[in-house]
Amino acid sequence: MRAGRLRSRKAFCEKGAERGASGRKSVSWGVRWLFVISFLLLSPLVAAGQTIRIEADEAPLREVLLAVRDQAGVDIVFSEALVQDRRTACAYEGTSVEAALACVLGPVALAAQRVRRKQYVVVRASGPASEQAARRWTLRGFVLDGETGEALPGAHIYLSELRIGGVTNNAGYFALSSLPPGAYSAQVSFLGYATGEQRVAETADPVIVSLAPLALEGGGIVVEDERADYAVAAASPGLLRESVRRLERLPSFPGESDLFQALQHFPGIRKTGELHGGMLIRGASPDQNLYMLDGAPVYHPWHAFSLISIFQTETFKDIKLYRGSFPVQYGGRISSVLDAQMKDGSQQEPRALMAASPLSGRMVIESPVTANSSFMAAARRSYLDKIIGREHPVENAEGRRDTLRTGYHFYDASAKYTHRFKRANRLSISYYQGGDDLDLRLPFDLSLDFSSWLRPADLFFEVAQHWRNRLISARYQRLFSERFFVTGTAYLSTYDARESTLLRPTISAVMQSDYQVDLRDAGAKIDLEYFQSVSHRIQVGLQAGVRDFSSSLNAIIRRSAGAVDRHAQTNEATAPELALYAQDVWRLNERWIVHPGVRLNVFGTGLRTDVSPSLAVEHVVASRRLRLRAGASRTMQYLHRLRDRYAFTYDLVTSRWIPASEDIAPSSGYQGSAGVESKPWRGVTLQGDIYWRHVTDVLLPEDEFRSKNELVGPGIDVGELLGQYVRGNARAYGVELAAEADRGPWSLRLNYAGGRSLTRSPSLGEASFRPARYDVPRAVGVLAARELGKWRVLSMLEARSGYPTTVPVAQYAIGDPLDAMDRYLYRPYLNNGRLPPYFRLDIAAERRFRALGASWFARLHLYNVTNRRNVTARQYIPSDQGMEIQDRRGLPILPLFEIRMQL
Repeated sequence: MRAGRLRSRKAFCEKGAERGASGRKSVSWGVRWLFVISFLLLSPLVAAGQTIRIEADEAPLREVLLAVRDQAGVDIVFSEALVQDRRTACAYEGTSVEAALACVLGPVALAAQRVRRKQYVVVRASGPASEQAARRWTLRGFVLDGETGEALPGAHIYLSELRIGGVTNNAGYFALSSLPPGAYSAQVSFLGYATGEQRVAETADPVIVSLAPLALEGGGIVVEDERADYAVAAASPGLLRESVRRLERLPSFPGESDLFQALQHFPGIRKTGELHGGMLIRGASPDQNLYMLDGAPVYHPWHAFSLISIFQTETFKDIKLYRGSFPVQYGGRISSVLDAQMKDGSQQEPRALMAASPLSGRMVIESPVTANSSFMAAARRSYLDKIIGREHPVENAEGRRDTLRTGYHFYDASAKYTHRFKRANRLSISYYQGGDDLDLRLPFDLSLDFSSWLRPADLFFEVAQHWRNRLISARYQRLFSERFFVTGTAYLSTYDARESTLLRPTISAVMQSDYQVDLRDAGAKIDLEYFQSVSHRIQVGLQAGVRDFSSSLNAIIRRSAGAVDRHAQTNEATAPELALYAQDVWRLNERWIVHPGVRLNVFGTGLRTDVSPSLAVEHVVASRRLRLRAGASRTMQYLHRLRDRYAFTYDLVTSRWIPASEDIAPSSGYQGSAGVESKPWRGVTLQGDIYWRHVTDVLLPEDEFRSKNELVGPGIDVGELLGQYVRGNARAYGVELAAEADRGPWSLRLNYAGGRSLTRSPSLGEASFRPARYDVPRAVGVLAARELGKWRVLSMLEARSGYPTTVPVAQYAIGDPLDAMDRYLYRPYLNNGRLPPYFRLDIAAERRFRALGASWFARLHLYNVTNRRNVTARQYIPSDQGMEIQDRRGLPILPLFEIRMQL
């Protein structure tokens, strides 16, 4: 019987071989496509040498320099005081910029030094100054939080006289190399901090710049100095980098400090369900996202059946979300990367935060340990089991007694210790552990009448389940020289899930099972950063790791007193991985940034090798405060996350990561994106992006409607599991628009996402692409806030298209017409319908105040204020009267709260 429904592993592999040939063609075409995109992106940067004609006879020096600038198409930086009242005589015709500048500046004892491609700075060239001009120097240093001493990664540094700048790395370090001698005004800015400005000159020690956090007033934050922002931002199309302090202010359900829910206020990001489910980013499935915590991957970043995430916003100092094309230092996923860094802990004074919501209580503590070390520790636990209790003694009218159980809780514990041997060298150790525990014993015939649950029953089920994440990472950062920075990271990340089930569906039948899934990922990587000049910041890295996968199932099934079946299965796999990557942030001039990169992946015991190139370009139109970005990349994913669709013996913890092998091809993604950003007025930001992605060798369910109708099913062997899936392709494309404004007491955020997410599998007879499971053609989000004295009032609107659903076209019956007949639905087309549109409006009011020597924050949140019960799922049931439709609806209006105290 099972053979009639399952394709064998051999059949799956044969189809894989057929797909392999077409996959190689896809790779070939993908590489060609990347070359074409690269040529189109770089072609505007290549220009032939232009003839320069200069005839000056005691002409003002400033006018002659501007003439050279315009004819040669270069940027010439000079001080007005240096050229004022100077005149020059020069006759030159040719294509050499250096020769033209030497002709112009020689008569007035000045010289031109090349800062980077197509940019020169004018300096003095007489006497001892000429020797000084020939010597270049490097401005380097660290940018820190002025209150806590935390390093600020991603801060911008801009030298206004030279019109050049840079960005700090993950340690808050920056270096601007090969600068002409002199003192310069440095502007330093970071998201959510006041812009700092100070005079810098050549010094033997690194410069320390401390920035003061901005007060959260007026509904928003002035992000940073816009001149520096537009001059030095790296080319990263799709990068979302928001102030952590601002993300903390975005409401989350049900009053938690949840990073993932805060990110849903940005276009193209949402959950699969109304409140629960995985994260969908630009139409990709949740398993195609990479989650990083202090350099270590996280494989199941969820609590409470995916209601909330393990990422507590208050514990982080920096968050980067790459949507689409991402730097080659990241690998292993094809959709997006979330890279979060935990706080090092305050170096100035102890701090503590405590908070409570309807679901859990949490706390965060920061403190210096010594003059050179600090720590941060955080903990959270839900308390629903403490309120309703875990055990419930019950008794019926006949005096029969039983003890039923409804226990559930989740918890998090994280800590980080950082020691600074010197300002330029530091070691940090991070730890996280979190999990969920479920303990149930309830009647088998549950109903929506909750009072009927707590009663003695002959037919019952018991479930003891837990799933846990645990990781530890150690990171050492060392500045070997003013231009050479090294970061070494080692990590161990584990995920384990266990489900023990006791099921009594009838008086004589009993099923007892124990199912366990474990994943262990250990690895290390080293990153070398070389700050060659203001034009080039080169990064080379090596990453090595090994993943161990194991699962086991032990089940005993008693169908009757004399019929007992025993099942014991184990499945193990090991997948080593090695990656070598190199990338460069190439600042051609003040307006052009190119970010090329390549990653070499070696995966598995078969040493499968793939190359993943990446290219991003950014152009700044300074006069119009406009920034243009574009990027293209190829990415590989060597892990598939699959779900069993058969058995009750492993019903809840059934998602497993399966590594690619000789029989299972990895998914390969080709993607491109382009965007525009404008800041037409202070406090106003407009953004627009388009994207496209094509993914090959994704695994799609062979039967979307297969129900769990067996106790044991085919088992947990990988080959049997793969028999429930077929190979296919996925495609996504769309446009994202966002507008943000902070004006006085008002703060407004608008976003729109329009796009399609499609799949196709020739094995299912599909000749064209069809809507994917979570395809949403249109989505709109609005967040408005206003300060009213000591209060802040918010309103949040979410509206989107309904998810696809498969509508049966007919029903049929099989059996004896004189007897009861089995009725079935005929569904030849998948996702040929759509649920009704989703609409929800929330309002919230919050206030900050001081009491009992502490700072307090209180928020009252009214969820779904219109009480619209959105349709979240639809089921079609065959019957004698025709098809019956049963809708599953979302939550009604709910009052929620959050209260925080900070010392």
